[in-house]
Amino acid sequence: MPLEIDLPPGFAGLPVGRDDRLDRRHAWMAAEGSAASVEEFGSYLMALVPAMQANGVRVFGKFAVGPRKGDVATLTLGVARWPQTAPGNRDAVVAAMAEEYRARHKHAVVQPVRLPIGPAVVAISGGEFRLPERDVRTQIKAEYQIPLPDGRSVVILSVVAESEDAWPAVAEATAKVAWSLRGGPVDR
Repeated sequence: MPLEIDLPPGFAGLPVGRDDRLDRRHAWMAAEGSAASVEEFGSYLMALVPAMQANGVRVFGKFAVGPRKGDVATLTLGVARWPQTAPGNRDAVVAAMAEEYRARHKHAVVQPVRLPIGPAVVAISGGEFRLPERDVRTQIKAEYQIPLPDGRSVVILSVVAESEDAWPAVAEATAKVAWSLRGGPVDR
């Protein structure tokens, strides 16, 4: 059984699979709402698909979030396989994942949580993302790392917004998606 989630209201995005024709159809459907031509924007999205597939991304898109009009969040959901040996005790794995996350992200709020699908790590962080030409953007990020019951995979759900005012809404929207995760073994 494949993984299923409930996406936030107004989500516009791209499910990513292994079927190029289906991915292309989704890309063109997502492109229909853009200001650019459907062909141009659809081809941009399709150019991203191989990189998303290589990184285990299953869903990528945007939705409105926060108290101000125009605040938008980007949602990415990926599935990664454990290297070689699958971990046994998911609670112990989650505790180790939380420590690893804290070590890499000193200012993040990180804690283990229990979702309907099992134990997970949740992290909230904020900061600046620096681009060339002195372009500095504020970012707030909510991330869940969820070892799956199949013992072979972990789901990584990340929601990022460029508005500090949106952080409570980002945290809430991400939690709703994480709590909705259901399904069985991952087929890839």
